[in-house]
Amino acid sequence: MKLKKMAIGVSLSVAAMGVSADNPKQNNEEYIAFFDHTLSIEERLDDISARLTDKEKGNMITLWNEGVPRYGLKSFMPGEALHGLAAPRNNAATVFPQSIGLAATWSPETMKRMGDAVSDEARAQYHNGPVIRDGKRGPLTFWSPVINIARDPRWGRTQEAYGEDPLLNGVMASAYVKGLQGDHPKYLKTAAGAKHFVANNEEHNRFHGNADISEKQLREYYFPAYKQVVQEADAQIVMTAYNALNGEPAVTNTWLIKDILRGEWGFDGFVLGDYGSILMTTKGWKDRGFRGHDIYDTYVDSAAAVLNAETLDFDNTRIFRDEAITAIKQGKTTSEQLDRAFRNTMRVGLRLGMFDPEDMSPWKDLPFDIMTTFKPLALELAEKSMVLLQNEDIDGTPLLPLDKSALKKVAVIGPNANTLNFGTYSGTPRNPVTALDGIKDYLGSDVEVVYVPWQGSNNILSAIPMDNITLLDTQGMGVWQADYFNNRGATGQPIASNNVGDIDFNWTGSKPHSDIKDNNSYSVRYTTSIVPPQSGLYTLGFESLGANVTLNVNGSTVLRSHGDTNKRLPSTVEIELDGEKTYELELYSMRLPRAKGHELMFGWQLPQVNSAHAGQELAAAKEADAVIAVMGLSTDYERESIDRIAEGLPREQTDMLKGVVEANPNTVVVLQSGSSIESPWLKENIPAILQSWYPGEQGGAAIANTLFGDNNPGGKLPLTFVKSWSDLPAFNDYDISQGRTYLYFDKEPLWAFGHGLSYTEFAMSDLKLKSGKVAKDGHIDVTVTVENTGKKAGDEVVQVYITDMFERSEKPKQRLKAFERVSLEAGESKQVNLSIDVNDLAYWDEKTKGWMLGDKYEIRVGNASDNILLTETIKVE
Repeated sequence: MKLKKMAIGVSLSVAAMGVSADNPKQNNEEYIAFFDHTLSIEERLDDISARLTDKEKGNMITLWNEGVPRYGLKSFMPGEALHGLAAPRNNAATVFPQSIGLAATWSPETMKRMGDAVSDEARAQYHNGPVIRDGKRGPLTFWSPVINIARDPRWGRTQEAYGEDPLLNGVMASAYVKGLQGDHPKYLKTAAGAKHFVANNEEHNRFHGNADISEKQLREYYFPAYKQVVQEADAQIVMTAYNALNGEPAVTNTWLIKDILRGEWGFDGFVLGDYGSILMTTKGWKDRGFRGHDIYDTYVDSAAAVLNAETLDFDNTRIFRDEAITAIKQGKTTSEQLDRAFRNTMRVGLRLGMFDPEDMSPWKDLPFDIMTTFKPLALELAEKSMVLLQNEDIDGTPLLPLDKSALKKVAVIGPNANTLNFGTYSGTPRNPVTALDGIKDYLGSDVEVVYVPWQGSNNILSAIPMDNITLLDTQGMGVWQADYFNNRGATGQPIASNNVGDIDFNWTGSKPHSDIKDNNSYSVRYTTSIVPPQSGLYTLGFESLGANVTLNVNGSTVLRSHGDTNKRLPSTVEIELDGEKTYELELYSMRLPRAKGHELMFGWQLPQVNSAHAGQELAAAKEADAVIAVMGLSTDYERESIDRIAEGLPREQTDMLKGVVEANPNTVVVLQSGSSIESPWLKENIPAILQSWYPGEQGGAAIANTLFGDNNPGGKLPLTFVKSWSDLPAFNDYDISQGRTYLYFDKEPLWAFGHGLSYTEFAMSDLKLKSGKVAKDGHIDVTVTVENTGKKAGDEVVQVYITDMFERSEKPKQRLKAFERVSLEAGESKQVNLSIDVNDLAYWDEKTKGWMLGDKYEIRVGNASDNILLTETIKVE
């Protein structure tokens, strides 16, 4: 097909090109094959690739730029949809439970329906929402879901993941991706992005960390969920991690991206790095206040490196728009490499229909007012995510569900009772329901609800007294050591050092030290060591103006602020400190360019020992028929950039509960968290414990419905609750065979992977295999009968594990290989049929560099990893 040169020198929209579903050549406009939707995607890419300059291609694969005006091409818009539409947040959208709670549903069918709902809202916003920027109404490409496996509860982003098991992770993520992308034969509904590839499990060193992992464990544990999402769900986007894998940053790791992702798995979408990750391979990145991999001398070299490695196709900074073009001109990379990245990205845009007439979109008529209308589904998912950890008898009867008719007064207490923790990457809900709201709405005027507000810190910070500082000067006084740098990243050797008694400075119009050359480009590092005066929950914090500030405790980042050039910002974090331990503190203040000034104050607030609210809660507990204590964590303790630094509940919460449960044994604890709560004391002393995760906008209604029996909890733990972090390997040890997850954990758990109780009882029987033998290329067909032997309708999750009945290296205790959530009326029974591909039983043999099958396996069926009820063996021939 012969193409003509474009002779029109004005910006053209697709409609102005004369392109329609009926006749792409109408109105005598020049025929441009790229806009001809009747052609194949590759033919269309051939056309546009031949037309655009390198600079224009760079614009199309870089966020937030003009695109290519002369062809009316708008650049891609970023989006987040981790547990609901979260971009842009000024448009209200339905907020579903956080990912870890979604995993606790063990219900991929419901996950897919959630994906359908989120993509409905995305399309409604894209077609009919208000213009956000550059003529765009909303994104169709999403950097979700997170499928990094939750191998350690200390990871701050455990809440964003789907648990510790590869199969559960892959099945749940794949179901969501299928819902997001839709099943239209021609167009993607949205494009989903799996992140962060791979082994991104530490926040304190997220920019510069290195994960040493054998190929065996990558293949068996860290890769499977990504592979399933790519091959089964056809995810269109993959985001690489900040960290290095076996010494090579993920963004330049050819083996990881080109050989595995594209070569072995057949991925043909586009790959992007986590925000700024290309820059972080550059040595000069430290000058911006971050730590990176320090490999390449300039951004031009970094741009050339990722293109030559054939890893990244899309850039979320400006490096493909600018530095990549310079690299091509300097001969460090080629136009062909840029074109490869451009085609990979544009291929996804064409599948979305971004460059076809909008009236061809199957979703063009979804009204904008569909936003926030999926509240029933949000409630259903929240209810399904509830995990009943414990339900002991009180006077011969399980405490839960609470009997509304037997109650006159209920006390509702705890830090999470009247607040909603949505978790990270959440959108903006409309009319969300807190636990207190849900309980009040459920009980109405029939039962008195006494709410005791949680009295948190008063946000008054004071300097750490010298008596508590163990770094002493020559006079024996407790001090901070201040190190000064002539760069913004606190890198290299300090140009000067001195001691200060506390941190409360205003350098506006001056500089911290006379040896600093430039008032606008410097940084200061403060270090000291302290012994707290008592054990408890402290508030550490700073106020800053004109600086990027980071606080580390014992080498882990606990608080970070990117600062503001115009106003003073407060930042605080609550942290458990032991009065018998020494803590190393580091505070970095890195000057922002063009800031109006530079101010910094640091301090702490002591734990509240005999706070007023404790007395109020005890009094309320004594007078109430039942106590509902909504406890747990929040994003103050766990989130992106902040790993957890203390296990279990904050001590302040445990101390309060000790008095409450003694005053009223009818105490229910509702836990909200994005990871496990390691508290043997809770298990030993609290009769009823409900894990509600971060349950989304309808969380309060779901909690109330569960506590009072309208919802029979059927959720199961997607990760092991250990008794103590001391039972775990080192945080930075990625070798799971050393006692990590239910696969290899060799201690008694607090609650096991797959655990979850019900208000009814179930029995499993009649485990049958289609045959006692199976071919290597066959399937294992498993049937089991599940019966609800109790008096209340409920859900049970049939979990099928396998154990290798032969010797091999790094053999796990058992592996989850199939599961199904089953709903049963009281007295009802169902036969559940499950199928396992024999190839899924294989293990990676490092000697042959290939997959191997054993000859004999045990099929283990139960309702938790530690409650196996039925077993059979099968031979593979």
